[in-house]
Formats: sequence, C-alpha cells, structure tokens
Amino acid sequence: MLSMIKRIVIAATLCVIAASVSTSANAQDNEETFTVINDSSYGIYQMYVSPARYTYWGIDRLGSNVLYPTYRADLAVAPGWYDVKLVDEDGDACVIHNVDFREDDSWTLTNGLLLACEFLTHN
Repeated sequence: MLSMIKRIVIAATLCVIAASVSTSANAQDNEETFTVINDSSYGIYQMYVSPARYTYWGIDRLGSNVLYPTYRADLAVAPGWYDVKLVDEDGDACVIHNVDFREDDSWTLTNGLLLACEFLTHN
C-alpha cells in the first residue's frame, strides 16, 4: 500500500504533467501560418525566430530546406513581434528585429532588407 506522501507526490506529478500538456496545446492553438517570401538574390540556409528581444533562438525553422530566391516558406508562430535571425550560403548571419507577425499573412525578404540587416548586425 502506498504511503500518503507517495500518493501526494504522484498526484502532484500528474497535475504538473496535465498542466504542461494543456499549456503546450494552447500555444499551438494560437499559432498562425505566415509565409516568408524570398524576393532577394540570396539563398537563406537557416532561419531562427524568437520573441522580440529574447535571447534564445531555438531550432532552425527551415530544417534541411533552403529558402532560395523566389522560394517561399511557411512559418507557424503565435501572432506577435519577433526577431528573426537569417544565415545565408556564406554563413553570414544577421538579425532583423521587431518583425510584425500579427496581421499580415506574409513577410517578404528583399536585397535591401538583407543588406541593411547584415550591415547593422556587423557594425
């Protein structure tokens, strides 16, 4: 027979597991799909997204795919403001701050945006 302390520990553990599953499901329910359009001359080999001014980048959202010029990629995020870190074919990385993924259903990368991003990131 389980002691009272073991029962309490098991019950508390089950509550924590149930709460984390519920929180994870709610976060996914709030996600929307945004299309990233590469209208630049540069291939994007990695793309990381984090809430604005947050220092953890997480996983590469492109995975093994490459966002070549004229290509599009779908990005599932909860609507909000984000920082986006892009890495090109040369391994050059830049961070675009405060990208608005709230209302528009797409975000377009241009040569001007990428060149400004790289300049501001390295200066």
